[in-house]
Amino acid sequence: MTPGTLGRLGSQHKSLVTEIVEQLESRIISGELKPGERLVEQTLCEQMGVSRSPLREAFRLLENRGFVKKEARRGVTVAQASLKEAIDVYVIRANLESLATHLAVRRNDPGLVRVLKELHEKMVQVAGKDDRKTYYRLNAEFHSAVIRACGNEQLIDMLDVFGKHTARYRLQVLSMPGKLEESVKKHGALIRSIELGDAERAEALRKESILENIALLEQHLEEKKGTT
Repeated sequence: MTPGTLGRLGSQHKSLVTEIVEQLESRIISGELKPGERLVEQTLCEQMGVSRSPLREAFRLLENRGFVKKEARRGVTVAQASLKEAIDVYVIRANLESLATHLAVRRNDPGLVRVLKELHEKMVQVAGKDDRKTYYRLNAEFHSAVIRACGNEQLIDMLDVFGKHTARYRLQVLSMPGKLEESVKKHGALIRSIELGDAERAEALRKESILENIALLEQHLEEKKGTT
């Protein structure tokens, strides 16, 4: 086997591991794989058409990111964050994302406001239909556009990780009464501050919006605890 062949095989293995990680992350975030659920290697290998080697490497990466944990006797399970851990992640995300918003406004990308207005118009429409899943997707696209516009690749990568952690709770928060209407108004205010080039105001609005969700998350988890 030539060195070039080894390189291609290594690249293919890495690509496969990345694909497995993304698939499992998506299933965890959507709630298909629930907190505390055991991840059986043989079952997942059959479902995904992969061998144990790349799956185990994917497990290691997911464990480092806090999505799964390895337990004695139980094997690998979907991680169940405590309320404190969830709040800690929200606080970190609030500070990082508000910084990204500040930087994005300072860079003054002329195309950013246009993209945000187009997304916001769609968000208004689906909010009126109470289509929470579509709203969730558009909301994610909205803030992803702002984050990408900040121009700081390290910050973008960090927010990708923390954003995925809080994604497990965001759809639940959006399901709270009156949340969609409130969210639409806040996004409109954020667009206006970006359009005016007011980086400080945009930063403050984004931080405040994320931190406010902590109380809603606490309320949701308390209600959920009361029904179990």
